[in-house]
Amino acid sequence: MKLTISMDLLEEAFYYVSPVKPVSTVPLIYATFLAGKDQIAYTTENEAKFARKIERVFKAAFHEVIEENRSYGDMLDQDTLLSPQEHVNQQGKLINSIIVALQRYPELKLIRLELAGSWPLFQTEAGQLDLTE
Repeated sequence: MKLTISMDLLEEAFYYVSPVKPVSTVPLIYATFLAGKDQIAYTTENEAKFARKIERVFKAAFHEVIEENRSYGDMLDQDTLLSPQEHVNQQGKLINSIIVALQRYPELKLIRLELAGSWPLFQTEAGQLDLTE
């Protein structure tokens, strides 16, 4: 079974999104895993999720990613102006850190990563979010 998790670096939270991936206005990362029947549990609404043991493993890997990418997460959260090349470099580091963190845990079989939502690539001062209103 394929199971997709949405990782929100700004909120430091993750959500199960299988089978439908919502549209987002914040930067999200969708990670899709191949999971065996013994790795899956179901909510009271009959929605698939990782079994408790596997979810603990995922949480450990997710927190490693959060800590390793905290400075970029803060830049995104504060809408910091960066050059297009710096955004691409930071996003590449983020993706690599996710892959490395998840590969440390053989019970997590990552099969796909996607960037979704609002990831800045080019921005000027005029494009910054106005949070004062």
